[in-house]
Amino acid sequence: MATNRPPLPRFRAALPLGFPYLCLGYLCLSVAPAAANAGLGQEAAAPHTDSSAIIGELEAEDTHEPIRRAQVYLAGTAFATTTDSVGRFAFSDLDAGVFMIEIRAVGFAPGTWRAPLKAHQVLTHHFELERLPYELPEVVVKGKGPLSVRRFADFERRRQSGLGAFLTQERIERANTASLVDVLATVRGVKQVCISNECVAKMVRSPPGCYPQYYLDGNESSSYFARLTPPQDVKGVEIYRGSSETPGEFQGSNSGCGVIAIWTKSAP
Repeated sequence: MATNRPPLPRFRAALPLGFPYLCLGYLCLSVAPAAANAGLGQEAAAPHTDSSAIIGELEAEDTHEPIRRAQVYLAGTAFATTTDSVGRFAFSDLDAGVFMIEIRAVGFAPGTWRAPLKAHQVLTHHFELERLPYELPEVVVKGKGPLSVRRFADFERRRQSGLGAFLTQERIERANTASLVDVLATVRGVKQVCISNECVAKMVRSPPGCYPQYYLDGNESSSYFARLTPPQDVKGVEIYRGSSETPGEFQGSNSGCGVIAIWTKSAP
């Protein structure tokens, strides 16, 4: 059944926030406007807490559908999260100050909002992102084309999303290394760990003993191929440094430690 709430206003980068509701957990209460702060949006004291919080709900600007798995950051801080299945997110234990909220989602233009936050204050807001037109790189094939070509089209599609890091064939060839692990270690957020003369790639932010899940030509594999696959046989590599930036096709039991997807030139 359609609801009667008015359409959400459009926001642009660096505009102050408007916060029409006070939300605690999954409970949202309507809050009357504060006349002294009309330009900054709604605010409310956070009960039973010594800190402040920001609660948001992310939607598509054109359809008002919730945007799931979007990345949300407070710029210049260590605070980061992703939206849930209904587009919600929250930051708690915040000090008073002015925060820049940055939001990125696959298929949408990124957005930035300025959020002044007072002590003991909970700010809530509906955020909207503008959908991007999607264009695949031009690929000329005869008939249906080999499976390897279609798979690498997916590589290019994910590379255009802006999530993760990508090593193209040209970059791998320029590195001119004997080991694929040496090439992986050139990526920001990836380091090389050597144990008993065997070196593997590991995400910098992963805890000790937490090693990435590998995929070889779309199938789950092991770090064995990262050590032994000659770089000249590799067409491209996708690196996702945590579950928050890992696409659904590579989500698995160990994706929290990162994912490395290797695509070879000789894939069937």
